[in-house]
Amino acid sequence: MTSPILHRMATRPSPRHAVRRLGALLWLPLVALLAVTGRAQDDGAPPPPLKVLVSVPTYGALATEIGAGLVDVYVPTRPGQDMHTVTATPSIMARVRDTDLVLHTGLDAEFWLEPLLRGSGNTRLLGDPRRMVALSEGIRLLEVPAEVSRRAGDIHAFGNTHVWADPLNVRIMAARVKDALVALRPGAEAAITARHAAFHERLTRALVRWLTDYQGLKGRPVVTYHRSWVYFLERFGLTDGGTVEPKPRVAPTASHLDELVTGMRAREVGVIIAEPFHSPEATDFLVERTGAKVLVLSTHPGFPEGDPATADIVGHFEHNLAALAAALGLEVSHQP
Repeated sequence: MTSPILHRMATRPSPRHAVRRLGALLWLPLVALLAVTGRAQDDGAPPPPLKVLVSVPTYGALATEIGAGLVDVYVPTRPGQDMHTVTATPSIMARVRDTDLVLHTGLDAEFWLEPLLRGSGNTRLLGDPRRMVALSEGIRLLEVPAEVSRRAGDIHAFGNTHVWADPLNVRIMAARVKDALVALRPGAEAAITARHAAFHERLTRALVRWLTDYQGLKGRPVVTYHRSWVYFLERFGLTDGGTVEPKPRVAPTASHLDELVTGMRAREVGVIIAEPFHSPEATDFLVERTGAKVLVLSTHPGFPEGDPATADIVGHFEHNLAALAAALGLEVSHQP
């Protein structure tokens, strides 16, 4: 007859069987969670927002306008900042590490972008045309150099890269933003397309009005600090009255400023456009000798910072045009 002790030992589960039973118990909650998640996806739960990195505030405004709640937009530059001075800080690296889409100019504008992406470890972006979208494609470039030489200053080999300064170019770029978002979120195509169509219509109506209301700008000469405004000047018929920098991103010399004073006096240039990050020393010199006004503007929406009227694309161009017209003594219907 088997003793009660031996009977219990014979019927006790083996250690291997006990582990299997424990594993089964641990898997049950996970299986249940996966089942719930699967049902949620089957029920049409929205995907998480696309994490979008943009190189300049204009592209951020476009992505926000067209993507709305579908995007989480990160802009490493402020509207009053030099776009060439992006530093790969740990906070920027953290944001870039899980970015889904990059909207940039292309050409050779953002020389800091590729090292930033490689340093972040987010290598899935590089080489994927769906996730690295250059918004300059399809735009007629100005100031394409016949040859590239360091003697010419910091020129861009493919042409002037400040393409966002022309609202018609922004309209072209908006279509590329729409296509980029649809490619990564095809399920939201209808919403994305509708928001793009609304923006396209609003910007087109504004552009037609601007070309009428600001006809008085045509032929008026202005001096710019850097060649950031070439596309803007051409669109609205302004004349290039010279540049404070003798060559792109080269500090002005005394002789260059003297020549510029002579030219400004001869052409009766009344306005100098500078950006917020430019040193005032050279423009103060020009003002003292010519009586011209310095107009501090940004080529990107959001400046002056804190002004909600300039936060979107249309409000941004409205502000710049009204400010320039007022500085030139023209009557304007919209005050800056």
